[in-house]
Amino acid sequence: MRTFNLKYGKSEVKLDISEENVLSVLEAKKIEAVRDETQAVISALNNPIQSPAIEEIVKPGDRVAVIASDITRSVKSRVVVPAVISELNRCGIADEDITIVVATGTHRGHTVEEHEYMFGNDVVSRIKIVDHNSRDEKSLAFIGNTTRGTPVYVNRIVAEADRVILTGGIMYHSMAGFGGGRKSICPGVCGFNTIQKNHKLMLNPIEKGGGIDPRVGLGKTAENPMAADMAEIADMVKPDFLVNVILNDDGNMAKVVAGDYKAAFEEGCDFVRDSFSVRVSETADALILSCGGFPKDIDLYQATKAIENAMHIANDGGVVVLLAECPDGIGHDGFYHIITGFGTRLEREESLWDEFTIAKAVGYILTLGMERFDVILVSKMDEKLVRDMGMIPASGVDEAVELARHKLGNDFKAYVIPHASTTVPVLEK
Repeated sequence: MRTFNLKYGKSEVKLDISEENVLSVLEAKKIEAVRDETQAVISALNNPIQSPAIEEIVKPGDRVAVIASDITRSVKSRVVVPAVISELNRCGIADEDITIVVATGTHRGHTVEEHEYMFGNDVVSRIKIVDHNSRDEKSLAFIGNTTRGTPVYVNRIVAEADRVILTGGIMYHSMAGFGGGRKSICPGVCGFNTIQKNHKLMLNPIEKGGGIDPRVGLGKTAENPMAADMAEIADMVKPDFLVNVILNDDGNMAKVVAGDYKAAFEEGCDFVRDSFSVRVSETADALILSCGGFPKDIDLYQATKAIENAMHIANDGGVVVLLAECPDGIGHDGFYHIITGFGTRLEREESLWDEFTIAKAVGYILTLGMERFDVILVSKMDEKLVRDMGMIPASGVDEAVELARHKLGNDFKAYVIPHASTTVPVLEK
């Protein structure tokens, strides 16, 4: 037997499984955290990648927009943003000439208390903070169309700023290839219709067979139409500087990249590829996935990222066991509705074409997986709710493995992935 202690919420569960059932354990590299997060950001600012330093970019009197991630993103804004503000002050930019524009995309705005949590009391007391509102047409400026026909409406503060600085974090993204970088512009500070048009580029037209465009996926950027459109939108805004972080599996800052918004982003993407990818040579009958514990499994909407990352290495007719406590339940109505509210893939796709949301897209991607394999969910969610979504509830990991064994037989082969929300298996061709 082999024993694994897998994270589940804020605790762990023990998995005992026969050695002969374990094809392999897939773990990304162990990435050490930086010793001093603030100093790491300052060092990156002082050593920009393919870019002049901020002091050579800004001049006193410039109006500077600092774009920051919203509260749904864990990207160390409380460390990064104050460091950027301090550097701007050092370069002669007055507090009143700086605006933090929170890249909410289509998400809600924030309370003052949330701003304080995100950026710290000192920043909130001194600097103007504006939550982007993608549906407020008066707050948007039209700056042109992309070559793919996306009308680009961007936050007016950003469009009219003398200098634009991007902050955020880089990680794998199932649609855009990677999060961070240009995503601070789109969807971050773009109008709702711009976001809709851009994000629909992830879909394969129904007349071409539907589903997800095969050029779209984790780590795919070169030919990804959605990612390329995002990059073109960012080019239209012409950001002047970027500061992005990469976090390790413990949520601690592991690397900071700063400088030219394209070159620094690419260096960050290379680091993520090298750090969080694991090469495998074959698919498996079963996947046993732990999200990596709280907050990655705070709700099902967040937890299914673990399945997105690994679903391509599961055999058709196989089983995926997902360990996700989900104390906050489903997490998003749109995610739940697209799973339960339609009887066919075509109906779900038509709903996405009609009005695209990320939550609906995440649910849709999950259903594509469930067409190929069973999902056994170990969580604290109501069993009926789990069954309504087409998944199989299990009271614990032992029961889940026995359910998998009942379907697959005693000699099934499984990958065990202890940090499945951040580990991305790469299937060698």
